[in-house]
Amino acid sequence: MRQYIIPAALAAILFTTACSEQTQTKPETAAAEAPTVATEPDVVQFSQQMQQVSQVEVGPLEERTLSARVPAKGQLSLPPQGMASVSPLIGGMVRSIHVIEGDFVQKGKVLATIENPELLQLQEAYLSASSQLGMARQEYERQKMLSEEQVGALRRYQQATSEVKVLEAKLNSLREQLQTLGISPKNVENGRITRTLNLTAPISGYVQSIAINLGTFAEPNQPVLQIIDDRHLHLDLNVFEKDFSQLEKGQKVVFSLPNVSGKEVEAEIFAIGKSFEGETRVVPVHAEIKNNQNKGLLPGMYINGHILTGKHTALSVPEEAIVLYRNKAYVFQQLSENTFKMIPVETGVTENGFTEVRLEEVLPLDAQVVQKGASFILSEKMKSEVAEE
Repeated sequence: MRQYIIPAALAAILFTTACSEQTQTKPETAAAEAPTVATEPDVVQFSQQMQQVSQVEVGPLEERTLSARVPAKGQLSLPPQGMASVSPLIGGMVRSIHVIEGDFVQKGKVLATIENPELLQLQEAYLSASSQLGMARQEYERQKMLSEEQVGALRRYQQATSEVKVLEAKLNSLREQLQTLGISPKNVENGRITRTLNLTAPISGYVQSIAINLGTFAEPNQPVLQIIDDRHLHLDLNVFEKDFSQLEKGQKVVFSLPNVSGKEVEAEIFAIGKSFEGETRVVPVHAEIKNNQNKGLLPGMYINGHILTGKHTALSVPEEAIVLYRNKAYVFQQLSENTFKMIPVETGVTENGFTEVRLEEVLPLDAQVVQKGASFILSEKMKSEVAEE
C-alpha cells in the first residue's frame, strides 16, 4: 500500500511547484510589456517590445538658419478707404431692402429703395428748364440772324444770348442734381419719371450693419447702411523701444489666426511711427495684409505677431519633438536604447516645420534627442503616473 502513496505525494509536490513557477512568471511578463518610470521623475524607460511599437526616431540637435523675429502686439483695423457709410441725400420712406447683414455686395449694387414725392418736382423742373432752353435757343438764333441783317435791335439779341446762358446753367444744375441722386436725365427726357431713389453700394464689400427697416423714414445725410472691405486689413502694432532700431519699411510681419491654430498670415510694414505712443515706451508700426483671403479675420481682433528682421543660426528640432508637460516645454534625450529623459527648453522661432530651442541644461555634444514620437513617450509617462497613484 505504501508504494502507491509515495508516487502520489511526489506528483502533488511537482504540480504545486509548477503552479508556483507559472504564478511567478506571469507578473514578470506583464512587467516587461509595460513602461516603467525610473526613480527619477523625468526619466521614462520602455521595454524592447514597446520601443518597437512606438516607432521613436532620434537624432542630434542641429543648428539651422531661422528668421530673426521681433515680437509685436496689436490689433486689426480697416483703412478709411475700407469702410463706407450709405446715406440718402434726401429723406424718404423706405420701400424695399435688398440685402441682409453679412451679404457681400459689388460696387453699384442697389441696397435699398426710398420714396420721396420731391423727386417728382425735381424731374418736372428739369423738363421745364429743358423746354425753356429749347425755345430760348430758337429765339437766340432768330435775333442773331436779325442782328446780322441789321433788322433787329442789338439789345434784343443780347437779351436772347443772356437768356440761353441762364437756362443752360439752370439745366446743367438740375442735371447734376439728378445724376447725384442716381436718376438718369435721359430717362427723364424720355418720359420715365420716378418717385423712388436707389441707395447703391459705393464700394465692394460686406454689409456690416443696417439701421433701417421697411416703412421707416430715412433721414437725409444719416447713415442707414455700412459696408466694409476687409481685403486690405491693417495691423496696428506696438513695438518696444529696444527693438525699434531693427525695423524697416517693407519687412514682413507674421501672426497666427486666433481661431485657426498652426496657420500663419503675412503682412508688410508700410509705416513706422516717429515718436512713442502716449506715456508708454512703445512705437506704433502699421502693416497691411496683402490680398486678404482669411475669413477668420475681423477688424478689432487682437493679435500677437512677429516682425521678420533678418536671419540667425540657432539650435532647433522638428515641431513634433517638443511636448508640453504641466505648462512647460520639453524634449526627450535618449539615455539608452529604451530610456529617455525629459529636458526642459525654451522655444523660439518656428519656421518651415522646425522650432528654435534654448536648453536650460548643457547636453553632451553627441546627445541624441527624440525627433519623432515624443508625444507617445509623454503619454506613456502620464499613464504610468496615473497607475502609480
